[in-house]
Amino acid sequence: ECGLTNSMILAKHYSKMSLEEDEEGDPLFTYNFSCALLQLGSDRYEGVVEIPGHSPVPKALFWARKTLEDDSFPLRDNVTFILSAMENEAKNHCANCRKEAECASLKRCVRCLGAWY
Repeated sequence: ECGLTNSMILAKHYSKMSLEEDEEGDPLFTYNFSCALLQLGSDRYEGVVEIPGHSPVPKALFWARKTLEDDSFPLRDNVTFILSAMENEAKNHCANCRKEAECASLKRCVRCLGAWY
């Protein structure tokens, strides 16, 4: 133990500060920031991260895609896996009422009549 506390809030804060200082965005910082956003969102909303207006998913997707712009990043496979998991999760249920999707990629939800993608 080195005496440091494991805090995702601090990880998000310092990753965001480093991204504000570095215009190009170091891939490690963008990766850490996207992971921190997802983890904090999941913890805050008890595992439901697609709450309209409060979802960390759009920002996390943006920063994860920014990470993939660097071809030499060693954790590229992890980032690709995280991206595909986030995108597949969003496509498999209604964003409004969370009813599971059946098969098509764009339908109208039978429960709440909201469209999902």
